[in-house]
Amino acid sequence: MTYIYRFLSLIIHIISILLSFSFFVSIPLLISSPVTLFSAFLIVSVILYSWFSYQFRRDVLQRHLVVKLSLRDWVRVNGFVSLFFSVLCIVNVLYLLQHPQIFDEALNEYKFAITTDKIFGIFYGMMAYGCILLTHILWTFALMKKNEAFFK
Repeated sequence: MTYIYRFLSLIIHIISILLSFSFFVSIPLLISSPVTLFSAFLIVSVILYSWFSYQFRRDVLQRHLVVKLSLRDWVRVNGFVSLFFSVLCIVNVLYLLQHPQIFDEALNEYKFAITTDKIFGIFYGMMAYGCILLTHILWTFALMKKNEAFFK
């Protein structure tokens, strides 16, 4: 296991902890409408992917323990949903960066005090996280296939 994979895992876990705090704070808002339930589903999947990929890294890659097949299934299912989330994040940010006038109109309509220059920093951070998450998921899937003998 390389240091790059461990570093990507650290970033994924830190952001997952932040997502879990924001999720628990906004549960009433997320449950209020069906549109926000999809966002909640994606956030929970990213949090669960982070947790189960940590267990995979700790038990299989570091300790070389034989684990249950359910761990592989949890990583795969939440990995696929998180993969969708990361691609969605990257595509949306790229679209907003190419068409900033859409975001300017929305900011002006609702009279937010924040400027698009400040928001672009958040956009770049979101795109970086999407790329890191995408890379981590694909790398985890490759490592699970390589270490398939540890799943019983």
